[in-house]
Amino acid sequence: MAKEKNKKPNLVRKTFRWFFRTIFVLIVLILVTAVGAIGVGVGYISAYAKDEKLRTRADYDKYLTNWSETSYAYFRPTEENSPELIGRFHNAQDRQLIRSLSEVSPYLLNAFIATEDREFYKHLGISPRSLGRVFYEQLQNLLGHDIQTTGGSTITQQLVRSEILGERIKTGERKIREMLNAVRLEKYYGKNEILIKYLNSTYYGQGANRKHLYGVAAAARGIFNKEVKDLELAQAAYIAGMVQRPIAYSPFPSKKEKQDENLKNGTERMKIVLHNMLKTRKITKQQYDQAIHFDIKASLAKPEDFKNEDALNTYPFLITTVEDEATDILQELYKNDPDFKDKNRSYFRRKVKSGGYKIYTTVDKKLYEELNKAADSMQYPYAWYKEKKMHEQIGASMVDNKTGDILAFVSGVNMNEENEEHAFMARNQTGSSMKPLLAYGPAMNEGILSPDSVIIDEPLKKEWSSEYYQNADTKFHGRVSATKALQWSYNLPAVKIFRELGKEKAFKYLPLMGMQPHKNDGESLVLGGATVGFTVTEMTGAYAMIANHGQFNKPHLINRIEDSTGKVVFDFHQSNKPHQVFKPEVTYALTQMLRTVVTSGTASGQIGSATSGYQVAGKTGTSNDNYDLWFVGYTPEISLGVWTGYEYNLPGDTSLANRAWARLFKAAANADPKRIPRGTSFTNPGGSVPYKCFECHRSAPTPDDKKKQTE
Repeated sequence: MAKEKNKKPNLVRKTFRWFFRTIFVLIVLILVTAVGAIGVGVGYISAYAKDEKLRTRADYDKYLTNWSETSYAYFRPTEENSPELIGRFHNAQDRQLIRSLSEVSPYLLNAFIATEDREFYKHLGISPRSLGRVFYEQLQNLLGHDIQTTGGSTITQQLVRSEILGERIKTGERKIREMLNAVRLEKYYGKNEILIKYLNSTYYGQGANRKHLYGVAAAARGIFNKEVKDLELAQAAYIAGMVQRPIAYSPFPSKKEKQDENLKNGTERMKIVLHNMLKTRKITKQQYDQAIHFDIKASLAKPEDFKNEDALNTYPFLITTVEDEATDILQELYKNDPDFKDKNRSYFRRKVKSGGYKIYTTVDKKLYEELNKAADSMQYPYAWYKEKKMHEQIGASMVDNKTGDILAFVSGVNMNEENEEHAFMARNQTGSSMKPLLAYGPAMNEGILSPDSVIIDEPLKKEWSSEYYQNADTKFHGRVSATKALQWSYNLPAVKIFRELGKEKAFKYLPLMGMQPHKNDGESLVLGGATVGFTVTEMTGAYAMIANHGQFNKPHLINRIEDSTGKVVFDFHQSNKPHQVFKPEVTYALTQMLRTVVTSGTASGQIGSATSGYQVAGKTGTSNDNYDLWFVGYTPEISLGVWTGYEYNLPGDTSLANRAWARLFKAAANADPKRIPRGTSFTNPGGSVPYKCFECHRSAPTPDDKKKQTE
């Protein structure tokens, strides 16, 4: 019995000894395996670290500072108001960058930290848990097990993945590259900087405005129609919850039938975010309970909230024209920048719309709207062209004489996508409205003509032709003064003046007025017979030069462009200086001549009678067969050019341009009487144009002489 009693303790001791030996062996195996895994992991990481580019701060800046951002255009400021928004440029994407965490609701910041990265302000880009996960995954890979990498990336890693690596497929290699860059990123940027960039980078699917939403500011507007700093707790939690699966949680899916499902899934995800916030003590139990029962669906934005936000819907011709000019400006700004040497016009057009620019235009909202109302209220004739009913069109532009600011314009009426824009794009024959610019003005400036010069209106052969020029009334008027010839728009005196000047000397003036003659243009251009033609805005700008004592300011729609940081990248008045085209005394004399056109000449009917109380000077223009009709006129303050005609070669209403000019001018004067006051006069700058004979020594031909000349 004694022996048996002694055997039992021995058995117990053996059993314990075997157990501890087994545990020891297992521990050793685990440690060896772990060390091996760590070695493999370190080796694995080292291999990819060797191949991964060591990016600098400048490299990261390129990825994290050149994001697309919605651009906006503004009307010119008034005495009463700061610049009013025209609208946003049309773009499929919407991104509104935040510059400071103070712009964001604390609820949203806490929601992201609690859900995406609780140790964000403590780690150096990666968390120990993430590092251990990579080692585990590589061990499984070493043992031949199929694995898929898991989530759990830090906010810094997520930023690296989405904006720097751009890799969506989860692999061990990507995870390592992600971690390496995350650590390096935290070397160059502070925590708040990283968080701001993360909040600007996140994607949220489509919003109620049907735009793809990037960044929390765009998400707040597009999903809840709120500023990001004003989000309710539940709304903030919903947005934070969307970041991992934006398409599945979007309350505005592309397929409307999925809206309820998405909203349900998004709400469940919101509750998880709220739970995380409660667990990390970012909110109280009372706040949690209230947010859980918040009606997210009722708080969603509505499509109609955005119907007037896109300027393409509210001011289609205005925003398109501003976009064109801004594209020209950016191309010019960056033409010598090596980073943009291979970029075409389409690139710069996209940059205008999505570069986060604030574009301040010269356009006066009230004048723009009143001019277009006046144009729309008129009756326009129509004609048939290839079995299609065509309405006669109008193009108009109003320019500030002293600055070149385009105050308002009319692109056309009854316009659709098939129509051409008629204020800036369409080029038309100018008719006799070219005579002051290419004949009378240059000739007086060159000292070969004066308002009282005598010119013989007589038969005259065309250049390189056996045909003869004709006046509109098909008559010859003998000895006439230069003033009378211009007053009644006689063609033959204008050609004679042009010939006396010479083509080379005459044509050098047009580029000084912002107008480029075509290489095939000849002397017929003085009568408006152009190879290509000129736009309404170009013609109006040239007449504004006459009104401005011969100083030319380029007609422009944009005064200033600011980038997304508020830096001024373009200022018209710093980059464009006025230059003298005609002498001041020449323009004053020319203005007095053009006054007679309105008071007693070809424009006295509709325009002279409609502008009582205003000093108006200007010139009519009619191309062959009445295809193009013009009146370009000016007061001491503004110039207004109007063209009417069909988009194809069809005869137009010969009085429409004059009637339209009178109506548009009265609408503008009533809308802004301070800018276009009654009773102002053209000021004499001093000096005078000395009398020039020209053809004073010649007698007018007799009827027999005229007959011989034309035989």
